[in-house]
Amino acid sequence: MAKKLEWQPYIFVVIFLLSLFLLLWTVYPFLYTIILAFMLVGVITPFYQWLNKVTRGHSHLSSLLICLLIFLGIFVPLVFLITTLSVEVADFYFNLRQSLNLKLVSDFVNSHSVLVERLKKILDHLDISYSLADMEEHVVTLGKTLGLFMYDQSRMLAGKVMHFTLHFIIMLVITFYLLIDGRKLKEYVLELLPLPREQENLLLRKFNDMSVAIVVGNGIAAILQGVFGGIGLTMFEMQSPVLWGTVMAIFAFIPFIGISIVFVPIAIYLFIIGQTTKAVLFFTYFTLLAGIVEYLIKPKLVGDRVKMHVLLVFLSIFGGIATFGVLGILFGPLVAIAFLTLADIYLATMKENIF
Repeated sequence: MAKKLEWQPYIFVVIFLLSLFLLLWTVYPFLYTIILAFMLVGVITPFYQWLNKVTRGHSHLSSLLICLLIFLGIFVPLVFLITTLSVEVADFYFNLRQSLNLKLVSDFVNSHSVLVERLKKILDHLDISYSLADMEEHVVTLGKTLGLFMYDQSRMLAGKVMHFTLHFIIMLVITFYLLIDGRKLKEYVLELLPLPREQENLLLRKFNDMSVAIVVGNGIAAILQGVFGGIGLTMFEMQSPVLWGTVMAIFAFIPFIGISIVFVPIAIYLFIIGQTTKAVLFFTYFTLLAGIVEYLIKPKLVGDRVKMHVLLVFLSIFGGIATFGVLGILFGPLVAIAFLTLADIYLATMKENIF
């Protein structure tokens, strides 16, 4: 009997972990949606608490109003963006197929013979053998491949509107109940975790700070750069401003690269075709846009919430994208901050006890 009692805790732990695994397996199709809901709740909780005071403690009404604002402020613009983006990408692809051909590239190369000769000298100096015919063919192939890829992605995105709608509704339902009962759930989860309460609170606070930094800081900064990037492209009479503005908004999350991945090649192209003044103005506009948002607005939004080396942010975002897809932009830094927080807890309290 004593032997049986000795093994009971271990058997219980195995059964508990198995039940946890089965629970995660059950909700796995909506796991990303649940994580997004938790991140969103962490950001909007202060507003919910204020609204709850305004409504005199009517928590269900406050939560419902916030979910309605989220629906009108996020879902409706996103559906409009996806629809517009699909049309614009389709136009971009068909225009590219019709206009980009060997004759056009050949004419362009012949009209910029001085620049081409300089490029050939540089390649010869680097012992790189590359003929003009190869370059012309590769430019055409690359352009059409890029256009086809973007077209396929936009069609896939448009086809998943119903899938996106379902997950968004589920996220709103989760958000609604988390705002009302989030404190009870938090206490329940903290009771289950095998860490001291102050360490559990530290871990949760770090997660919340990172959520605020990503959603409020990086999110608003990315939207600003995407919106004003699209406006700038329209001002300079560039094609597909919604498409390239969206690309700018996505890359604005990534350190070192940012929106330069879009505006620098366009500025170089304008310079090559002889529109020097336009190229300089274009480059200046987008450099100022990136500088103002990244170095003035974003620090004000994020503050001192998250202290993570920019290289780790860079690697965690790309690693997150490779692992989770586009949502890795959000999840990658969360994984990194979880590791850093646990590492701090280990160094501060557990290292001496283990060794």
